[in-house]
Formats: sequence, C-alpha cells, structure tokens
Amino acid sequence: MSKIRRFYRNHLKRKMFNKIILLYSAVMIILFATAAVMVYQYQVQRIIREETDANLKTAHVLSLYLSRQYENLQNTIQTVYADASLSDELMNFLTHNYESYLSYRLDNFSKSGEQRMNSFSATFKSYLEQEKGAVGLSIFSYPMNFYLSISRDNQQIDYETASVPSLKDWIAKRRQHPWDTLPMKREVPRLLRPDISLYSYARELQDPWTLQRIGMLTVEFDPYQITNWLNSRAPVGNGRVLVITAQGRVIYDSEQTYFGKIYPYRDKLENNGEWTQLEEESKINVLNIGNAGLSVVGIVSKSSIEKSTGSLRTGLILVTLIFIVASVMITTSIIRKYSKKIQRIIRSMSRIGDGDLTTRIQMPGEDELKQISQRFNAMCESLEQHIDRVYTSEIKQKNAELVALQSQINPHFLYNTLESIRMKAYDKGARDVGQMIYSLSVMFRNMVKKSTIVTIEEEMEMISIYLDLFRFRYEGRLQTEVSMDPEISSCQIIKLLIQPIVENYIVHGFRAHEEDNRISVVAAGAGDFITITVSDNGWGIPADKLSAIRERLTAASPQSGSGGSEQHIGILNVHERLRLNYGEDYGVSIDSQENRGTEVIIKLPVMKKGV
Repeated sequence: MSKIRRFYRNHLKRKMFNKIILLYSAVMIILFATAAVMVYQYQVQRIIREETDANLKTAHVLSLYLSRQYENLQNTIQTVYADASLSDELMNFLTHNYESYLSYRLDNFSKSGEQRMNSFSATFKSYLEQEKGAVGLSIFSYPMNFYLSISRDNQQIDYETASVPSLKDWIAKRRQHPWDTLPMKREVPRLLRPDISLYSYARELQDPWTLQRIGMLTVEFDPYQITNWLNSRAPVGNGRVLVITAQGRVIYDSEQTYFGKIYPYRDKLENNGEWTQLEEESKINVLNIGNAGLSVVGIVSKSSIEKSTGSLRTGLILVTLIFIVASVMITTSIIRKYSKKIQRIIRSMSRIGDGDLTTRIQMPGEDELKQISQRFNAMCESLEQHIDRVYTSEIKQKNAELVALQSQINPHFLYNTLESIRMKAYDKGARDVGQMIYSLSVMFRNMVKKSTIVTIEEEMEMISIYLDLFRFRYEGRLQTEVSMDPEISSCQIIKLLIQPIVENYIVHGFRAHEEDNRISVVAAGAGDFITITVSDNGWGIPADKLSAIRERLTAASPQSGSGGSEQHIGILNVHERLRLNYGEDYGVSIDSQENRGTEVIIKLPVMKKGV
C-alpha cells in the first residue's frame, strides 16, 4: 500500500497532465469497450438469426420430404383400395392360405384372357421403386398368421412362429403408434433388413365390405436417406434436426443421440422460437407434418453459436486494444508537449518566489499558455515598479492598526469597574444595588464567553440571575421559579436559548400594576429528548396573533416583519436555531390564552459532553 500511495503522490496527485492522460485513457477504454460490446451483441444477434433461419429452412425441407413420403404411401394404399380387383385380391390373400390364393389368381387369369394381370404386390413393388427412402414393406395376415415381405428385388412368405400373446402385443402397439423405430435385433415380425436401424409406419388393413380388420401393412424406411436428402438440399450445419412422433419417440436424429428413444424434453417444445433449456440453452423451431402425426424439431444450441462467434470476439478484442493503445499514445505525445510548457512556467514562478523579479517567460505559440506567459511577465514588471511604495505603506498601515488594537478596552477593565461600584454600594448600605451589580457582572461575563455551547446547569443559572435582576427591579411584584432535573444538568445546550423567551414575557406579558406576576422555568428529561417549559400568568397572546406565530414556526425559516408579530421574533429565532443545530424534529411550541398567560415548550435532544 505504501508503494501505491507513493506512486499516487509522485505521479498523479502532483501531476495534472498525468491525471488528464489517466482520465482520457479511462474514457477511451470505456467508449471503445462499449462500442465493441455493442458491435459484438449486434453480430451475435445476427448470427443467431442466421443460424435459426438456416435451421428453420432445414426443418422445412425435412417436413416437405416426410410429408411427400407419407402422401405417397397413402396414395399407394388408396390405389389398392380404389381398384376392386386389387382390393379383392388383397383380401383373398389375407384370408386364405397361399395355395387357395394361387388358385384364385389362376382362375382370375384364365377368366380375364389377358397375358398379364396386375396384382397388389406389383403395386407395392412399384411404390418401393419410386420411394428411395423405403427399404421394404410387410403385409401381415391376422387370420392366417403369416406375412408377405416385399422388397425391390424379391418377395417371400413366412409363417410367424412367435407366440400369440406377443403377436397381439405387437399389433396393439402398432395400432396406437403408427410411427415407430425398429431395432437391429427384433423378433416380431422379422423384416427384410435386420442389420440396420430403421423407422417404420404401420397401417391396419380392413375388408372394404365388412370393415373387419384382417391384416397390417408395415413400411420400413431408412433414416440415412433423410441425411442424404438434407445434405443435397439444406445441410444441417451447426444446428440439429429431430423427427418426433406424437408419443415423443425420435425416429430421426441428425446427431444419432436419441434415435429410437423418447425425447426427454418433449414437454418444452411449445416454446417455439424462444431460448429453452434442453441439454443446454437452445432455440427451437417446431413444424407439424399434417395428418402424419410427426413433428420436425430444429434445435440451435448456444454452444454452437458461441463457436461461430469465437473468432468474432477475438477479433473485436484485438481491434479494440489496438485503437485504445493508438489513441492513448497519440494523446500522450500531444499532452507531453503542453506539459513541458507548464513546467517552464512553474520553474519561472519558482524563481520569482525566490526573489528573482527579473525572470521572464519566453513561450512560443498563440494559445492560452502564451497569454499566461504575457500576463506573468506584465505582473513581474508591475511588481518591480510598485514593490517599494506598496510594501512601505502596508507596513505603516499595520503599525497603525496594531496601535489601535492595543488601545481597545479590555473586558477585565469593565469587570473590575463593576466590582468597584458594587463595593461602594455595600459601603453605603445599598445591598440591593450591590446584588444587582453583581448579577449584571456575572451575566456580562457569561455573555462575552467565546463558547456557544454550555451545560443546562449553566444556562439555568444564567436565567435565574437574569430573573433576579427583574425581581429586584419590580420589588416583590414578580415571583420566579427555576428548577431542573439533576440527571440532565450536565447535558449541553446552545447558549442564550431560554433568555429570549423570558425576555418576551418581561417586555410583553408582565402586568406592571399587578402584584401576582409569576413565571416558571422548568427543565426535565423525557427519554431521548429534553423539554424546557417557560410558563407565566401574563397578558397572553390574542388568538389571531397566536395562529400567525404558529404558522411561522412551521415554516422553514422565520420571516420577520410578516403577520404583525415582530414582538415575538425572539421565539422564532430560538425555534430556527434549534432546527438548524438539531434537525426539524426539534424546536419551539407555544400555547396561550389572552389575559390568562402563555406556555412555551422548548424541545431539544439529549447531548452529553463529548458527543
């Protein structure tokens, strides 16, 4: 810490230009940093927007692909149902054994007289040849418990050997979940491509006449065809794309993490276009694919955006640092030039301080420092011309003032004079006069004390002496009471705080022709504050004047001369002194009734000595 203080004292506290350079550097750092942050935030928002738009475009392309894939399959099925010969053939195949089906086919062939007759299997093969994403399809017969597997190259019939309960479970599951994934190892039913993971679509087949469920069509799709499709038309880039079924199962994941699993954040996919906490904070785009029951989810994670903004952040930091360093260096070189001029002026002024009035400053340029140098040179010339006359006259004036000060009356001379008069009065037998002179002397001593803070005991003693003077003056027509709580005797108070209140009573409330004039001054503690109550039985204050006084007491400062109550300016001054010294919670309150007397309460805080 000592090194820091020494550095501050030597290089900053006494170096104005160093302070300017430091302040300028701080301002430049703040400005450039603020500008860099604003540019960075703008670029980040732009990158987020571009990444999100690109991801949304990918999601649109994928939704179009899946929608077309679903529509082509549905159109193929509708083609079979729309052709009576094809639908009858399919129903016969599902409800009879294979020998009976062949007989049915031969009979129809002989009746038609055509060399080639169309079949439902040929229709499905044609679909597989047109749909590159489809690997194969299977037609399972409920009554006969066998299935027909069709691929682009061949077809075969197999009888299912699995148990009836497992078949029923599989059929029930596929009824509820048309879209599902197929693991690499599966048993019911055994499909064409057991070596890869596929997703499939299942649809039950019904007799068009009886609407009886007689079989199930299952089409298997290769998810890698989706990847190839996206790479050729809309690369995923830094984003991620998922295809999710209505039940939340992922049938396609561009990162192969959740394929075949239930997506754990499916309940948060409603926050479309907003930042959402998934594996990490991400923006999502959700597109629903018509009647297919699928949703395409595009995800852009914050970490992928930060990878894109990493080089931007580094570049902005470097550019900002270069600008700050260049700005500070240029400014420092300019300020050093002016600093040298200031140092020249300081050295010249030091020589003047040492008594060399012949010093002159030669400053190039036409700026303010040149003007200062010219004024400085003119001042030196004027100082040389007037130094003898001015210096000599000032010495004579100081000597005259010293003599005048020494001739002033010493207060002790007045105290001693009053004491001499008091002793003469005692010698002549005028003890009352001597007592009054003594009280007056004590009051004068207290008034001329420099201290403005006294104890309550001293202030109450002063008031007692003050009232004694008036008791002697009015010869028994005034009764006084001065009392104080001993616990607050050492508390501090502003000097001459009570005297103006008492004086108001003597001047305006005292009934000179009455014998029962009374005034009491009581000081008491009340918790965290002290109250001094001055009450009398004097003339009191008329209601209109009392109202005006109270209004002026509530004002921020007394306004003398307003409201016709100048006679009570002492109360207002005491109130203002209390508020200025102790705060607006303290002051003077007054209550009075005409011809019955007045009560003034002074409220001030408890202030111990040294607090």
